[in-house]
Amino acid sequence: MDTRILEDVGLTRSEREIYLALLKTGQTPSGKLTKEVDMHRSRVYESLNRLMEKGLVSYVIKNGVKHFSAATPERLLAYVEDQETLLGEKKKELAQFIPELKKLIDPLKPEAEAHVLSGPEGFKTMRRDVLKVKKDIYMIGAKGKEYEALHYFFPQFEKLRVQHKIFWHILFDNEAPEWNSPTKKLVAIRRLPKTYSTPTAINIYGDRTVSVLWKGKYPLCFMIINKDVADSYRKWFRLLWEYAA
Repeated sequence: MDTRILEDVGLTRSEREIYLALLKTGQTPSGKLTKEVDMHRSRVYESLNRLMEKGLVSYVIKNGVKHFSAATPERLLAYVEDQETLLGEKKKELAQFIPELKKLIDPLKPEAEAHVLSGPEGFKTMRRDVLKVKKDIYMIGAKGKEYEALHYFFPQFEKLRVQHKIFWHILFDNEAPEWNSPTKKLVAIRRLPKTYSTPTAINIYGDRTVSVLWKGKYPLCFMIINKDVADSYRKWFRLLWEYAA
C-alpha cells in the first residue's frame, strides 16, 4: 500500500508515520508510540500536536497518562474538504486583493524582453520567429551574408516568407554584395550611402528589434521585444529610406 498520498494531502512524513502507527495500535501512550515509530520524543510530540490541530488524532487520560488514538480514515476526507473550503476562501480574498497589488505597478515603466541568440542556430531561431510573427521585415544595414552562411536554410525561409506574404524592406550596407534571394518576391531594396555603414544589421518586425553582428560566418543576435522600441526603429528606417539610393 502506497501511503505517500497522505503527504500529498498535507501531512508531513512524521505525521504520516505516527497516524498509521496509531491506526494499527489503537490507544497508545506517547512512550510506547515513540518506540513504535522510532523517532525522537520531541519530534513525536510536535507531530501529535499538529495531528490534533488537524483533527486526525485525539487522546484520553488513563491513570494520569495520555493515550493517543487516530481518527477514522474517513476523517482524512473531511480534513481535505476542510482544506478545500479554506483554500476557496483564500482564493476569494486574493481575488479582492489583486486590484490593490496592480496599483503598485508603475504604468509608465516600460516592459520588454531581451534575448541573445548566438551562432547559425540562433540566427535560424530568429528567422523562424519572423515566420511566426508574420509581420513585414524592415532591415537596416543588411550585410548580404545570410545566404552565404545559411545557404541550405535561406531558400526554405524565403519560400515560406513569400507564402506568408511577409514583405521585406531592405536597406543594404553600401559594401554588401548584390541580393541573391532565390525568390526576389515581396522585396524592396535600397542601398545606404557609405557614410552610414555600421558593423551591425538591424531587423525590425512586429514588436521585435534584432541587432545582428556578423563575425565571418558567425552571427550574434540581440533581440528586444518591445513595441515602442520597434516602432522607433521603423521610423528611423523610413527616414534612412529617403536618403538611400
